[in-house]
Amino acid sequence: MRILDSKDVRALVTMADAIAALRDGYRASVAEPALVPARTIISPPGSHAYLGAMPAYGGRDGKFVVKVAALHLHEGETAPATMHSLVTVQDGATGQFQALIEGNSLTSLRTGATSALVTDLLAPADADTVAIIGSGAQALTQLEAMCAVRPIRRAHIFSRNAANVLAFIRRASAVDGISCELLAAPSLRDTLEGAAIVCTATTAETPLFEADALPARCHINAVGNHTDESIEVGKSVLEHAFLAVEERAAAIREAGEFNRRAVEIGELLTRATLPAPSGHSVFVSVGTAFQDLCIATLIQQRAAQAQAGQLIEFA
Repeated sequence: MRILDSKDVRALVTMADAIAALRDGYRASVAEPALVPARTIISPPGSHAYLGAMPAYGGRDGKFVVKVAALHLHEGETAPATMHSLVTVQDGATGQFQALIEGNSLTSLRTGATSALVTDLLAPADADTVAIIGSGAQALTQLEAMCAVRPIRRAHIFSRNAANVLAFIRRASAVDGISCELLAAPSLRDTLEGAAIVCTATTAETPLFEADALPARCHINAVGNHTDESIEVGKSVLEHAFLAVEERAAAIREAGEFNRRAVEIGELLTRATLPAPSGHSVFVSVGTAFQDLCIATLIQQRAAQAQAGQLIEFA
């Protein structure tokens, strides 16, 4: 079994690789769906800690993939929420463990790649300005992902903490594939002005903006905090926008009933025509184990080919 850390993940799989793997995976799943049960989440009484398990089976090579993640919210403290996760890959025929992968880097990669896939289907082809709301790891891979599918020339970054924005810009400047101008926005409204693409990756518990703050035409990727009662995008946007989701039932269960009219990624990929580039489109991402399956399988295969990582056997 190979043990792969965050550096291994990004050395083995580029953002472009991840986007291609998800595109192929979603197309194949239309004819042969993977087995992806609802995630299991437990939280001790009175605690702000959560443990989640996300299993999946399928893909062309028939893998068992399971992500186990622990989230700690640190209520009442200034420290941000922390998450630790691991992903296992097993041979579906023999049960043999083939890889143990650091999960946070895989999650950021697959979330960014999924947003890029949907953006490539729905955003204007000439979109060159992106608004990034948030300054964490997910926000960084969202920006990297947008640069992979659109000719981004300018990125406006906003976070409630100005120091975090400056740190984000320093990190983004060092990422291969991000060569656009990076600007710290003085306010949320300034961030949105002129943006053809908006990516939200925050822990906000109430909507960040309504329709009147947005350009007449833009695509939005909402990948941050959500519950079945609220997400980062206001109702005035959601009521009229074209909605896309990974999997409708999961989106309804985890982000709200409004997703009943949303179109799944697999459906978008098999449509003869896509929506005309006018108005607003919103990708409501809750994350699914299917994405983990696609990307973890690719990482494991690349590691096997390169003979990378530490090879160990169970006693």
